[in-house]
Amino acid sequence: MKFATCCLILLCIGAGCNGSGKLSLSDGSIRDSSGQITTGGSVGVLRLSPGDCFLLGSDEIEAVDAVPCAESHQAEVFAVFDLADTAWPGSASIEQIAKSGCLDRFQNATGHLFDPVRMTITGYAPSEQSWKDDRRVLCVVTAHDFGLVRGQATLRSR
Repeated sequence: MKFATCCLILLCIGAGCNGSGKLSLSDGSIRDSSGQITTGGSVGVLRLSPGDCFLLGSDEIEAVDAVPCAESHQAEVFAVFDLADTAWPGSASIEQIAKSGCLDRFQNATGHLFDPVRMTITGYAPSEQSWKDDRRVLCVVTAHDFGLVRGQATLRSR
């Protein structure tokens, strides 16, 4: 399942799923007993969890280059939620649900107020093509300039 980038202000629903989705379920990282990534690797989007950090790639993703949060990274998953099991509601509806859902979860997940001057929230949401098999939204925080950061924003409890 490929996910399309849903930005805080603008959502671009992508052209969807072109493969079997096996890449989306892969996890080439090494995790400790709490689930934290200790050695980076390619991780499918359906294996990402709150607290996972990664380097950004293209707008439509099936897998990312995940790294330990102590290493330089551009993005961190701070929440994950599932959309209702309905017929495809349309791009505008997905945009609104992903934006509001991620914003609603930010403070509880991080312990911080959202500061749009310093950070950007992105929701990776299913495309129309992946909707049949996928309802998962990944909420991701990045620096406003998409620069590299170190450390973790998420309050971790696995």
